[in-house]
Amino acid sequence: MQPLMRRAISSVLDFSALSEESIVNAAAAPTNLTVLVRALSSGELVEDLTAAEPFAPAFIRGIEAKRRLIEENGGTLTAEHVAQHLGITRQAVEKRRRAGKLIALTMGRHGYRYPVWQLTESGVLPGFDRVLSVLASHDEWMQTAFFVSANPRLGSRTPIEMLKAGELESVLDAAEVCGVQGAA
Repeated sequence: MQPLMRRAISSVLDFSALSEESIVNAAAAPTNLTVLVRALSSGELVEDLTAAEPFAPAFIRGIEAKRRLIEENGGTLTAEHVAQHLGITRQAVEKRRRAGKLIALTMGRHGYRYPVWQLTESGVLPGFDRVLSVLASHDEWMQTAFFVSANPRLGSRTPIEMLKAGELESVLDAAEVCGVQGAA
């Protein structure tokens, strides 16, 4: 652990090259890890980072995109909170996740988190499980992006909006071509 800590502290000292704007932006991040991600992706360090690891900036952009996808769409819940909301056990929530009836996002050692938007006051979005079965070949992040993004096949509305409006067949049609090149 000591060698890791020495190298990490040495790396953090490079943050002294950051502009005031980059420092303010990084410090405003909601988590410690996000502070580091924002600092590393600042204009002042990105060139050095790219020289050391060419794919690092793309990896950092991916982390930021995932964070925004979660935060801008209501956040996530633990399995326990989903179970309480649905009136079932945590094990039943996990069973639904494994069966492809709920989306759960992998959060590393923190386990799974369930996007809030898939739930309604009375349960799960109507038709949600049917749409998920069509999207089964896609990972949970692609599925999430599908549900929360405006879709040209749905009149620039999101699949969530359409499911709430009872437009299941339209959402199923859009899901059928999700990820197909030129399918917009």
